[in-house]
Amino acid sequence: MIELRTHDALRAGGERSAWELLLDEDPDATVFHTPRYLDTWYRTFGGTTAIRVHTVHSDGRLIGVIPDANDRQGSAGGPEEIRRFQGGTEVTDYLGPVSRPEDRFDVASAYVDHLAGDVDWDEFVAAGLPVDSRWPEAFRRALAARELRVVEDGREDVCPRVALGGDHDEVLARLPGRLRQELIRKTRKLARDAGELELVRVPAGEVVGRLDAFLDQAAESFPDKAGFFQRPDMHTWFRTLAEEFVAEDIFRLHELHVGGLPAASTVSLVHRGTWGLYNSAFDPTLASFAPGVVMVHLLIGEASDQGQQVFDLLRGDEPYKYRYGASDRVLERLVVQRS
Repeated sequence: MIELRTHDALRAGGERSAWELLLDEDPDATVFHTPRYLDTWYRTFGGTTAIRVHTVHSDGRLIGVIPDANDRQGSAGGPEEIRRFQGGTEVTDYLGPVSRPEDRFDVASAYVDHLAGDVDWDEFVAAGLPVDSRWPEAFRRALAARELRVVEDGREDVCPRVALGGDHDEVLARLPGRLRQELIRKTRKLARDAGELELVRVPAGEVVGRLDAFLDQAAESFPDKAGFFQRPDMHTWFRTLAEEFVAEDIFRLHELHVGGLPAASTVSLVHRGTWGLYNSAFDPTLASFAPGVVMVHLLIGEASDQGQQVFDLLRGDEPYKYRYGASDRVLERLVVQRS
């Protein structure tokens, strides 16, 4: 028998511990799906958002977890209740439930059955779901079975990713010759014309204190995103995320020193064999030397040499991401409206 239980929160122990164990059995689960990440997100951005955690059980055994959030948004016709997965796309790259692959449809069906019998929503947004996780298809089948009206269904974004395996030289050897030569040429030019290169990992105890400088540099690097990086809540978010994860080597801050001075920096989230490039920045005065491109090249080498399996450049199809031989992982989005 399949049963769905709804919780306002999951305290330490019990079903929360079972959720954490289930993450290890879901090959598509990321740091963004962990209860600790979602708790951190809620403390920073939750505000008055109503959050719930739905657990799905088969004959008493936990088979799935669906964390969702309800937002009230005003409209011409009055308030609308928008239900979506916890995390939001502003700072969270992958969203959605957690389950073993064989339980996807049962978990999606249990949640959709819950939606069909619940009056506390006008629109449900199932976003941030990788196509290869099979979650989009599981939700499509479940929604069709309940005859719920899908008004949007399709590609939302991409996460370009580089398959690793082997050391940096082996990863480079798999690149097309043109891309490989371009990365080698840019790296040599930066070292020749600007100074000796050194990839430096900021010690864990110094990370939080250096994040404001990182975000200020990011705002200078990307003027079109300056407002985002300058927001006080974004500074709070990065500090809080670091405080939660830096001690376990999940949150990492690196700098590329050129001639002894920092020329670029990155924040990464490293979890279960995947190195996620969360954000980056560079010194705009060195833009012609492409220090950001060189830094990511060296960071891929670091990830390869550490035995990571995937270097994930996360959301967005910016052209620079494909210089490393990245392939798109497609994210899909379904929007359902109550009839």
